[in-house]
Amino acid sequence: MTKAILIVNPTAGRERAKYHKENLYDQLRTMFAEAELRETGKAGDATEWAREASLAGYDAVFCMGGDGTLNETVNGLAQARQEINFGFIPMGTVNDLARALRIPLHPEAAIAMLKKTKTVKVDIGKVNDRYFVNTVAAGIMPEAVSNVSIEQKTRLGPLAYFLTGLKALQTHRASLFKITTEKGEFIHRSPLVIAMLTNSVGSFRNLAPQARVNDGKIWLAVFKDFTYLDLVKTVPEILAGMPLSSEYMYLSTVSKVTVSLMDQEPLTSNVDGDAGPAFPLRLEILPSFLSVYVPA
Repeated sequence: MTKAILIVNPTAGRERAKYHKENLYDQLRTMFAEAELRETGKAGDATEWAREASLAGYDAVFCMGGDGTLNETVNGLAQARQEINFGFIPMGTVNDLARALRIPLHPEAAIAMLKKTKTVKVDIGKVNDRYFVNTVAAGIMPEAVSNVSIEQKTRLGPLAYFLTGLKALQTHRASLFKITTEKGEFIHRSPLVIAMLTNSVGSFRNLAPQARVNDGKIWLAVFKDFTYLDLVKTVPEILAGMPLSSEYMYLSTVSKVTVSLMDQEPLTSNVDGDAGPAFPLRLEILPSFLSVYVPA
């Protein structure tokens, strides 16, 4: 008998998830002999339930929520390390993994997609003792975007993060990083370091347009120290969808990387849009770790 569990964050999508959960639940009951619905009430619920379902021999785990719910659910699956299919209905502000996998961003369309799907293997990453599906970032920009309000996200969507980060970059504060990879050790003063797994970052596809969800690579972008004139020149290019030039950043692919902070001034990291671990950040790729439902 096939079994699936659906994990729903009822507050996701400005509380729109509660209006779509029953439609998704009904769809899952046509796909599996048994389906179970659970709604998160606190941080960590999605991780715990995904791990439990995976270890209990469920055939699939689904989640409906934003990037935080997605990250929590994947962390539970990664901790269990069992073969299991994974599906998600994106209801966040950015939804980078959904964009990279061409999963519809509107919940009704994403639910309808499940009537005809296939699974694809997707890489995930590990940073210290946590897992991620999109990005790990460090610098003045990630610190700033962590303070974007719900009102700003509601009004502007992904552009809220871009505008807030842009404003932060104008302060011209850069940090000194030591970056160690299999290719060597490098010292960079940079306002922003991003490790990426897909070609969508903050809904933009300018940083690593050649990245694929299962290429077995971490795409590491280290931005050069910006001037205000650089920003003025770069913003129209980014908004136009043009790939960011090597004039503004170093881009490389690695399988493992350690990012250490050499400055005394404290700095926070950001993992899939939420606060991340303290430095040093030790990242590695876990190739083709997830089997994810995508449009057939």
